[in-house]
Amino acid sequence: MYNNIDPVYKQIEEIILKNIETGVWPVHSKIPDEIALAEEFQVSRGTLRKALKEARQQGLLTQIRGKGTFVVSQQIEHPIGSSLISFSESMKQQGLSFKTVVLKKEVIIPDLKISALLELAPGEAVNYIERVRLSDQVPVIYLKNYMPVKYFDGLIDEDLENIPLFDCMENKYNQKIQWGRRFFRAVPALGDIVQNLGVEVASPIMQLEQIIYDKHSTPLECSTVWINSDRFDIVSILQR
Repeated sequence: MYNNIDPVYKQIEEIILKNIETGVWPVHSKIPDEIALAEEFQVSRGTLRKALKEARQQGLLTQIRGKGTFVVSQQIEHPIGSSLISFSESMKQQGLSFKTVVLKKEVIIPDLKISALLELAPGEAVNYIERVRLSDQVPVIYLKNYMPVKYFDGLIDEDLENIPLFDCMENKYNQKIQWGRRFFRAVPALGDIVQNLGVEVASPIMQLEQIIYDKHSTPLECSTVWINSDRFDIVSILQR
C-alpha cells in the first residue's frame, strides 16, 4: 500500500489531499475519526496523527474541539454571530410578517457531496425540501434543505408552510439541535435562483451553506440558502 521511499505519514497526507480534491471528502464535511482512519489506512494512530497535523498545517483540515475534524474551504471563513436561529425565527423576533411557500418536498437519494456532509452511506435516502420565503409578498429567501430519512421519516408529510422546520425537527422528531456551521459567499444569480427570487440574471446574491448537528455532533440537516440582499441584510453583533 505504501512505498519505501517517502515517510508513511507523507503518503497519508497525499491520500487526504486526493480525497478532498476528488470530493470523497467535500468542503465543510467532517472526516472519519482517528480510529476509523487508522484502520482504513492500516497505520498506527501515532502515524495518522502526524499526517493529520501536517494536513492541518497545510490548511486542508481544521479541528474543532469536541466536534471533530473538518475539511476547510480554500476561501477565507469568517464566523458571523454565535446564536443558531433560523431565518423564520429571526424574522419573527423582528416582528416581520412573512409567508413560506413549499415548492417541492420529496424523498431522494442525494449526490455524494450531500451524503458526505450528512455522513450517510451512498444510497441512503434524505428528505428534500425546497421553499421560498416572502416578506410583503416579495421573495427574500430561497432554501434547499436535506435531512436524513432515518432521523426524520415522514417529514415531507408535515405542514412545512406553517410549521418552522427547526421546530418540527426538535418537537415532532425529538432531534435536538445543538450547534451548526454556516458559510457565506457572494454568487451570481442563475437558473432557479433568478426564477424563485425574481432578481436579475447574474446579479449578486448572498449564498449560505449550513450544516446542523446534535449534541453528539451527528449531522441532522444541511442546506443551501440564497438571500435577496436587496431585501435582507446579514448583520453581526460584535462585543470586545
